[in-house]
Amino acid sequence: MPPRLLTLGQLKLGGLDFKREKPLLLLAYLCLSGIQLRRRVAQQFWPDAANPMNSLAVAVAQLRRADPELIGASETHLHTALPCDVQAFREALAVGDLGAAAALYQGPFLADLRLAELPEELEEWVMTTREDLADTYRRAWMAEARRQSGQAEQAAAAQAAARAYRLGAATPLPPELLRELYNLLSAAQHPDAHLIEQEARGLGLTLTPQDAGAAPLLGRRHELARLGQLRAGETLWVCGAVGLGKSALLRASALGSQLSGGQLLLGRSGHAFQTLEPLISASTHAPSHSAPASASDWLAFLGARTAPLLLDDWEAADTESRRVLLALAHSRAGPPLIISSRERSALGSGSGLSELTLRPLEAQELGGDLYARTGGLPTLIEAVRQQRPCLEALSGLLAPLTPRARQLLACLTVQVQPDARITGAALQLGPEELAEAHEHLQRAGWLDGNELRARDTLRGWLGAQPSLEAEVLTLLAPQLPPADALPLYLRAQALTGSSELPGFQAALAASAAALLDAEQESEAEGLLAAHARTPETWLLHARALDALGRGPEALKRLADLPRTPDVQAVRSLALWRTGHTEEARHAAQVALSGDLAARARGHMVLGTLALAAQEYPQAKAAFSRACGLFRLLGDDLGYLKLLCQQAVAMTELADDLTATIHEIKMLSAQHPQAVILNNIGWLLERQNEPEQALDFYRQAAQLAQNKQQAAAAALAWNNVGALEQRLTHFEDAEQAYQNAITHARLTGETHTLAMVLGNLGELKGSLPLIEEAIELLRGTGQEHLIAYFEGQRAAFTARSGEI
Repeated sequence: MPPRLLTLGQLKLGGLDFKREKPLLLLAYLCLSGIQLRRRVAQQFWPDAANPMNSLAVAVAQLRRADPELIGASETHLHTALPCDVQAFREALAVGDLGAAAALYQGPFLADLRLAELPEELEEWVMTTREDLADTYRRAWMAEARRQSGQAEQAAAAQAAARAYRLGAATPLPPELLRELYNLLSAAQHPDAHLIEQEARGLGLTLTPQDAGAAPLLGRRHELARLGQLRAGETLWVCGAVGLGKSALLRASALGSQLSGGQLLLGRSGHAFQTLEPLISASTHAPSHSAPASASDWLAFLGARTAPLLLDDWEAADTESRRVLLALAHSRAGPPLIISSRERSALGSGSGLSELTLRPLEAQELGGDLYARTGGLPTLIEAVRQQRPCLEALSGLLAPLTPRARQLLACLTVQVQPDARITGAALQLGPEELAEAHEHLQRAGWLDGNELRARDTLRGWLGAQPSLEAEVLTLLAPQLPPADALPLYLRAQALTGSSELPGFQAALAASAAALLDAEQESEAEGLLAAHARTPETWLLHARALDALGRGPEALKRLADLPRTPDVQAVRSLALWRTGHTEEARHAAQVALSGDLAARARGHMVLGTLALAAQEYPQAKAAFSRACGLFRLLGDDLGYLKLLCQQAVAMTELADDLTATIHEIKMLSAQHPQAVILNNIGWLLERQNEPEQALDFYRQAAQLAQNKQQAAAAALAWNNVGALEQRLTHFEDAEQAYQNAITHARLTGETHTLAMVLGNLGELKGSLPLIEEAIELLRGTGQEHLIAYFEGQRAAFTARSGEI
């Protein structure tokens, strides 16, 4: 006998003498959750272990020693094909076989497990699953109680209601369900009615027996008409998945005017002809002692009827009753016969007998808001009409789904635009398996073509199950392009607390690099500050910090990284911005031995240093090399920035700038960036077009402020101030300098702050400000600026009469 996992009431492996609790719990988790990532399982089961992956490997080895077929494992994933009592229990409930379900449900899920010894996340999964199974079982008994009540079987209805009420491990009963149970139990004077009355009193509720009354059936007028048109000898097979309204349709037909005198039977099993027995007590011409004893007697009895006959829940009916009804249908001699089933017609192909497939209701029959919440699924519609939580009704609809189907539904819920190839790869499903699972969800009413129904409600369901949501996110994200994967990783991180999920750092690096290339440094820095865990993402974080003018923080982030050429390329920029000229030059030289990107940044820093030292030929040559490398990298924005810098050096060398400025203007229209706008302003100022230059400077300053680029904003405002001062607009110049100082203080860039202070000192005739600027510049390598401000200081003292 092959081994079978038992989890209801106890945790043990039937057919094998294996009692290790943690490996058995691992099997239960895989049975119910489907394929899983090894790393995710290791962190969930052994979060405090020194090496969780090693602990997982030990558990897998123990299971394989017991039986190699118990667990399947690859380098990245785990799964099991082991049969489990929970799967059989759910299947029994799905077909309405309460007898089989009761035999399987020996107690709450993993009732004997020592929860206090489990990690928190695993304990939560056990408790959630325990409640979910108990709630599903309670709903089945409630459905049975309602069926019995509809047949005026008050005692049987009360017994089923009592089973639902006394079920342990389920979630607390909501007030509306307490009232319904009280009505069912009170009608039969069951003793549990008093217990419910006491419980309700403790909740501040007053219960009185009353008839609930039925709400009118929505959106099924065509189906009701089809049932009402059925004639003697005709059979209609009504099929549809759980929750599509088969029972409501048959009940409405039996109670309404469509099928006058129709008798509604409920599928039941336990002994032969149990489903048909209510016809004897309801018959006015057949006393109970003359009940048919054989299939042929039953067939004759039914053939003599004229009133329509309706059977709800074909799967739950006993075998003998089903055989008689099939024979009646094929005879075409009986009353109008209607049968509801979850599956397609069992009458046989080519029988010529009619079939009606129920589907979700359409939006035009419900209104936009109700359709959006329910997707047209009748069970959800009824929950909304009764003001019950949709999630409660939803769990009943999802209970019959296999773990794989639930994973697929969760994957489709997560994706904005589901992709079959990506979903199949995430769940390791081949094309045929994926098509079959897709078909299963379509039959269940969850898919309308490729569109998911009730997506917002399903998102609520998934959000209430963090373990399942984290599971599908971590399976799906590695299959997506980085830009699409990052939102999934961020959601998984919020659920698990881990930024080290497989593939997370690669997706983070790709997304952050794209943000930096688009000069969205603030967004990139926020992401990287929260989630960077690898040298690659730490380097990107340093780039973001440096671009935001936070040079000292960038250097601190780089401090623990090896001094490779790509690290030195970023480090050289931060060193230059913070006034460490010689260190910046050395780091840039090292960067020249790296790849294209490192070399491009190295030449850029060397060109900047040469420009600051007024070594214009060297600056032009370095910028020219950097331009060529950025072109090879396909980085048009980087190329444009360096082309502007090259144009500055060319201006100082009195080169012809006609072609260069034309190219800059053409490219800048495609890439409006603060640094570029600032450089264009400088070039226009040098060409004696001050008003146009001022406009570009102000655009650059505003754009840099909007993007929180402090360094670029400080430089642009300084240029606004210098030009306004030259144009003798002194008040505007002073305000611009104050703006520049505000931003420069945020950057840690010594030379920018010194330059602005010196300019402001010159404007206001303030010797202390000029001297402060000179002190800040000492040791930065900005000798030409020091010389300039020393000249200003000498002029100031001469005007003051000092030597």
